[in-house]
Amino acid sequence: MKGEIRLSISAIAAAVMLVACAAKGPPNSTGIAADAEDQDQTAADYQRIVENATQQRICKRQSVTGSRVDKVVCLTRAEIEEQRQHADEVMRDIRSSAAMRQSVPDRPQMPPSTPPSRP
Repeated sequence: MKGEIRLSISAIAAAVMLVACAAKGPPNSTGIAADAEDQDQTAADYQRIVENATQQRICKRQSVTGSRVDKVVCLTRAEIEEQRQHADEVMRDIRSSAAMRQSVPDRPQMPPSTPPSRP
């Protein structure tokens, strides 16, 4: 019984190896052309992966002011980067306008008042 199982497993393994070798196909007489073709296909595959990565959407939950229900927002990496740059610009504008307001007072400074003395 054990001998039959070993023989069956050996026969299956031999068949699998033969099929694997036969599946590769005959070698090309000009191996360079096939390699260039494979490289072009690989480059096209990588380009497709890069394009998919840039178009990939990232979804996250955002809380909405005045509501208990979160909202799902989906953006691409490029849109997230654009929003981050816009937020940086707004913060820069706020800081520069605050600095300008501090350097030029709106009204003249009054001397500090002294509390009235008690008799």
